[in-house]
Amino acid sequence: MLNPMGDWVRMKPAAVYPLEEAEPHCRSEASRRLARAYLAWREAAAGSVPRKNGLDLSRLGPVMEHMVLSAVTKPDKCVYRLAGEEMKARIGMNPVGRNYYEFVPPERLEQARRAMHMVIETPCGFRAEIDQRYSDGRSRRIECLGLPLVSDEAGVDGFILFSDCEIGRATPGLKQGMLLGAQVVRRELIDIGFGVDETFEDIVAESSSPSS
Repeated sequence: MLNPMGDWVRMKPAAVYPLEEAEPHCRSEASRRLARAYLAWREAAAGSVPRKNGLDLSRLGPVMEHMVLSAVTKPDKCVYRLAGEEMKARIGMNPVGRNYYEFVPPERLEQARRAMHMVIETPCGFRAEIDQRYSDGRSRRIECLGLPLVSDEAGVDGFILFSDCEIGRATPGLKQGMLLGAQVVRRELIDIGFGVDETFEDIVAESSSPSS
């Protein structure tokens, strides 16, 4: 679990834009493909949020190894249902069946829950850049694009489909280490047709600086 030095401060989203403009903002092919696929799924759903059941994931092709599916149940569950092989290899574990909130430091827990609830309730999406640090001393910059899916399952309030892809290493390394923690350094909100929560803010370590 991340335990950064310094105080915690609030960070507003760096940008807000419609889904139609999301692809040029994405830095990884995984996120670009997900943005394109979601546009097609939304069109097939006549402008509504796509449903998780029956979703055609074939549009994602080879980037499925970077995809993550989470089931959100308010107030305190965000359970990994699917994790791509590349993501599992990178973090050194298989998170399927685990609650994402277990990995969030107490200072950020309320805001982490709010972020996931915002995606399924508004509904809207986000693109985030996240610094992850590992037990072998490495840190990696990850791009995460998250978009909502409607749940047909009892006890699940909504699903979120994510791309989760490495876009850079702040410290190089060849060893395989376990993921210790993560820090959001930039978040952008994506309007999928229902607006965004303009009051949303992240809680981040004061020592972190948003990327430009």
